[in-house]
Parts: sequence; structure tokens; C-alpha cells
Amino acid sequence: MSAVIAVPELMAQAATDLTAIGETLNAAHMTAAGPTVALVPAAADEVSTSIAHLLSGYGQEYQKLAGEATACYEQFAQHLTASAGAYASAEAANVASLQPLTPSAASTPLGALVLQLGLNEPLFYLVGGALGLQFVGILLLAPFLLPLVPLLFGALILEALLILNIEFILFGSVS
Repeated sequence: MSAVIAVPELMAQAATDLTAIGETLNAAHMTAAGPTVALVPAAADEVSTSIAHLLSGYGQEYQKLAGEATACYEQFAQHLTASAGAYASAEAANVASLQPLTPSAASTPLGALVLQLGLNEPLFYLVGGALGLQFVGILLLAPFLLPLVPLLFGALILEALLILNIEFILFGSVS
């Protein structure tokens, strides 16, 4: 199983950086267009004219490909920006749906510890999702189970390492 961690703020910053790089590349393409698209023959003979025409054709082809690459680049930056927004809104919706759990969590000693450690963040809910929110709820309501938590997480880590080893043995790489 593969996992993706997306930080919407970093994705938005990357899209902004990509846009700035794209603008710089576009300016370079425009600067190169003049001298490469319309070459003046070195002499008045037909060989010089043919060579200038041939090289101008390459320059025009380059400008055409550069335009297509720029369009593709801009589209990628737009998709990255849209994806960052989608991840941010999905994360906000998930956090909002779990907000009712947080106030009741503070009423137990384990819940207070969870809130103090900042484990009420999405990573905690990701682990809670892996274990089942019912299990997390049981821990919040039954603090005497707290000593068992390290054993459980140790077992989860060992299971993950075992899965990675099996995947490496079977496929030769870890995804």
C-alpha cells in the first residue's frame, strides 16, 4: 500500500515557484526568437541564403515547441494549484467532521495528554483511522489502557517493517 503526504501550503508555494520559472523561461524564449527565427544570410550567394533559411526553420520549430512546452508547463502549475486547494479543502472537511471528538477528548486524562501533545492533528486521526476510531474512543474513555498503547504501536511498526521486507523480497523494491 502506498501513502501520499500532501502539504497544501508547500504545493501552493511550488506552483508559485513553477509559475515564476515558467515566466523566466518564456522571457528567454522571446529573447531568443529574434536572432534565431529570422537569420540574415552571411553573404548574397544562394548557399548562404539556403543555410540561413534552414537555420531559421530550426529556430521557428524551436519556438513552436517552446510554445507547446510553455502551455504544458502553465497547465501543470494550474493543476498543482488546484490540487493544493483540493487537498486543503478535503483536509478542512475531515478535520471539521472530527471536531466533535476533540472537546470530549479533553475530559479524560489521556484526552488531555493527546491535546497537549498536539496529537489531535490530522496525523493522529490518520493513525486513529488505521486503528479504527472506535479504538481511539476506547482509549479516551478508558485511560487504564494507556500502558498498552506503546505495545500496540510497536506491533504496528513491526507489522509495517515485515510488509516492507516481504515487498522487497517479492518485488525487489519498496514502493
